[in-house]
Amino acid sequence: MNPDLLGSSSDAAPALPPEGGKGRKRYHAGALSYTVRGLVVLSLWLLWGDFAFTFFENIYNRFISIYLKDLHASNSLIGVMTGSLAGAVNLLFLPNISQWSDRTRSRWGRRIPFLFVVTPFAVASILAICYAPDIAGWVMGRLLSRFSPVMAVNTVTLGLLLVFVASFHFFNIVLNNAYNWLLRDVVPLELMARFLAWFRIVGSLSSVLFLWVVFPHILVHRKEVFLGVGLFYLVAFLLMCWNVKEGPYPPPAPEPERVSVLKSFGRYFRECLSLRIYRNFFIVYLLILSSNIAVGTYSALFCRETLGLGMDEMGKLFAWGAVASAVAYYPMGWLCDRFNPLQVTLYSLLGFMVCTTFGFFLIDTERGYLLFSVVSTVPTVGWMLGGTATMMRLFPEEKFGQFSSGLNVFGGASLIFGNYITGWFMDLVHSNYRAMFLWSAMLYALALYPMLRVYLDWKRHGGPHHYVPPLPPESPA
Repeated sequence: MNPDLLGSSSDAAPALPPEGGKGRKRYHAGALSYTVRGLVVLSLWLLWGDFAFTFFENIYNRFISIYLKDLHASNSLIGVMTGSLAGAVNLLFLPNISQWSDRTRSRWGRRIPFLFVVTPFAVASILAICYAPDIAGWVMGRLLSRFSPVMAVNTVTLGLLLVFVASFHFFNIVLNNAYNWLLRDVVPLELMARFLAWFRIVGSLSSVLFLWVVFPHILVHRKEVFLGVGLFYLVAFLLMCWNVKEGPYPPPAPEPERVSVLKSFGRYFRECLSLRIYRNFFIVYLLILSSNIAVGTYSALFCRETLGLGMDEMGKLFAWGAVASAVAYYPMGWLCDRFNPLQVTLYSLLGFMVCTTFGFFLIDTERGYLLFSVVSTVPTVGWMLGGTATMMRLFPEEKFGQFSSGLNVFGGASLIFGNYITGWFMDLVHSNYRAMFLWSAMLYALALYPMLRVYLDWKRHGGPHHYVPPLPPESPA
């Protein structure tokens, strides 16, 4: 692979033209150096990987709540399956995985080895979820019938799904985080928001294609859909990993003295929470994640159970929301780079609160939900781009994997308890899924104050042109 196309490392690149001279303009990400052509090739491979990854995630996110409901799972169990298990996986495994990745040095980099290894296991897990009823039937016929002849197949299926969903969450969380860490390492920070905008546009188009073409048939042709999407993702994402190159990294700091798992967790949390600017951003993320639980998990059930929509109607309805997102991403990315992502994030939280409040009172028809989806696109895109770009700028490069994983680790607690509590609340209100809007609005309102504190501390540490990410004090073992 020509190093000029995908980025050249400082010890292998040809002599660079001086900045601002007659040579081609170059952009830098750590030891990597890109021409404009190189940035285009890099972005095409990353966008291809994002397209495949989003298509793959949609098959789980859009399907699992309906799948579980049709297996007669309670709303509480749906909450546990869709979010609480993911939170537990985040909490238990991400602290060590993130620090392991930060310290990894290999000929392929420190992020891509994780993506290469985990991708096939993620595909195997999603296929196991698809074939859970068949596996349950085999288990009942061959193993359990002689011991527990009265046990229902649905009970065995739900038990197997707990295992398969937990494994999917583990592999998918590693993929999601390692991919974000890779972006931070290979994309120039000065162009980060616009890069993220293009990623989101392609992700939205991937969602539109899935929702319009695949989603209406997912219940009838479940096995064919899962197998086809899984194989497509496996090939496409591994191609991206093969063609995107990481540069050399400076040697990691001396490895801390080996301590027990509990002490290692304690050191991780102390470092992540020791500084107020990061602590408040973690609180914002936790609250937003908690608020999105209700809308993300129960929107399909709201449309089907409350509005009475069919699968085809829901697929097209969700697709129009994704189209609106695709239109909004690039202008929002330009705003983030032109002004700063922290301001965009702050105003987006206010927009979230207003939209969900109106949604609670006004959505009674398919057209009303479509209007809500389109209008709420602006704050949604603002948070997704602004929040991610804020994270890329806010956290120190030396510990980026650790701090960015901290968002998911602390958010894991929100997923564990938030999904269960939200599901319990939906059972309490007798599956009146409209209540999801009011719950979300209250949490968005709570997130405004800590986000304002992050913005003020960011300005105190240098602001848009001179910000230097503060490092946490060395934490004793």
